[in-house]
Parts: sequence; C-alpha cells; structure tokens
Amino acid sequence: MSLHSAPLFSFDFLPSRPVEIEVSSSPLTSDAGLLPVRQFDQNLRLTEQFASALDDRRDPVLTRQSLLSMVRQRVYGILADYEDQNDHDTLRSDPVFKLVADRLPDDPDLASQQTLSRFENAVSIADLWRLRDVFVDLFIQSFDKPPGHLTFDIDAFDDPAHGQQQLIMFHGYYEQFQYLPIAVTCAENDMTLLVGLRHGTCDAFLGVDNDLRYLMGRLRAVWPDVHVHVRADSGLGVPLMYDVCRELRLSYTFGIGVNARLLAMSDDLMKKALEDYQKTGHSKRAFM
Repeated sequence: MSLHSAPLFSFDFLPSRPVEIEVSSSPLTSDAGLLPVRQFDQNLRLTEQFASALDDRRDPVLTRQSLLSMVRQRVYGILADYEDQNDHDTLRSDPVFKLVADRLPDDPDLASQQTLSRFENAVSIADLWRLRDVFVDLFIQSFDKPPGHLTFDIDAFDDPAHGQQQLIMFHGYYEQFQYLPIAVTCAENDMTLLVGLRHGTCDAFLGVDNDLRYLMGRLRAVWPDVHVHVRADSGLGVPLMYDVCRELRLSYTFGIGVNARLLAMSDDLMKKALEDYQKTGHSKRAFM
C-alpha cells in the first residue's frame, strides 16, 4: 500500500527546520510498540504454541478467523492494556493488530467482540491442561543446563470484575467483586510457570498443593537433583502447605499472620525498636 500525504500548513518559527502539518488517508495506529514484541514472539513461538494447545471444534467451511489470529488478537490487546473484549470492535481494524495477526492493513478485519467471546468460552478443561504444559515446557527450555537451585514465588492476587462474569464474588477484605487468581513465578529468570483463575472468595492456598505436585513431577522428570525453595505470604502459610512441601522435599519460607501469641512474644523487641528509632531516627539500628 502506498499512500502519499499532502502538506496542509507550513510554519517557520523553528529556526533549525520548517514545521509542516500534513493530512494523510493512510490508516493510523498508536500501538506500533507491539511490533518488536511480535518479533520476539516469532522467535519464541509463544502464541503459536498457545494456539496449538487449543482444540478447534468449529466447522472449517464456516470459519473465517483462525484460533492463532484470535489468540494473538487477545494476547496483544491485553499487552497494550486493552483488557475488554469490546475494545476489539475498534482494534479489529487497526493496522498494527492486523500485522501481529499475520494480516496486511488492507486485509479483512479481525474478529469482533462477539467472536472473541465465543472463542474464549469454548476453551475446555482439557485445553487448559495442555496450556499448563506449554508454560512448563517453555520454562524448561529456557535453561541451557540443568539448574541446581530454583526459587518459586507463589502469589494470590485480586482481579476486580465489573460485570456479571461467572464465579466473581464479593471479597470483604478487598471490598470489591473479583476473582482471586494464583501465579507461580521463578525468581531466577522471572518466568511464569503456572497461573490459575479462581473464584473471588477462595482461600489463598486453594489448589496450590496439587499445583506444586504437578510442577515438581514435571521438573524432576528432567532435573532429578534440582532443589526448589518456595516463598509465599501468610495467606499460604497453613499446615496443608507445610505438609506438601515436606512431601515434595521442598524448602520453604511462608509469612505468618499477626496473632496474640506472636504479639506477646515480640512485645519487648518492638518496644526496643521504637526506643532506638526515637533516639537515632534509624529503624535499622534496632536490628543490629
């Protein structure tokens, strides 16, 4: 496509060069930063592997949007902070979004919000199991040689919802309707090994014991001698997590929630820390 713009105004107030205002009929975008990400994705084949894990049960005769193009449409939309599907009623015509989905700017539009909604709701439990394997496969492939030690951070976090989505619930602590997803990341290379979407009022540790069993089964199949240290906040510091860490021979660091016994045991230390801070202005001196 070759479109030539025409000068509309010219100003000479800038001494070094003239300033020209032009009008162009070529399609514009504000998301050109996605192009280097797309090149990175081309090297890793992340979205390609993502799409290949999904079972496409649609009639190919009636299909105009491939699973791969819809995966890229949604993944790159979220990367560019377009979380809502209805954003794609506009983005489906955006030239950069067409490019990252392997279309030219003049090609037909990408999937609409309705098509994307049907696509996401068609994902099955079996698809999710295969997607889980994709994350772990990529993690294993990221190491040139077997690691001796890994540190896994497990985090439950609030994901506010603003509609009538399935399984959203009102959480009293966060004071909002939400989901409570879980993520397991590796401190050594910042990669995500596992993510899980859970209902909004679940316990922070819900399902994490089985997640760890799955992860360690996969990792020790290729790295039998790897040592793994698990870290999490007090929401996961419960007997079940201690037991599963011992079962899987994992070292661990869990936060402990404040309670009356701990407060009583630490009372003298807290008073000493406060006194030292009032004298010196340096809180760290209380721990020297």
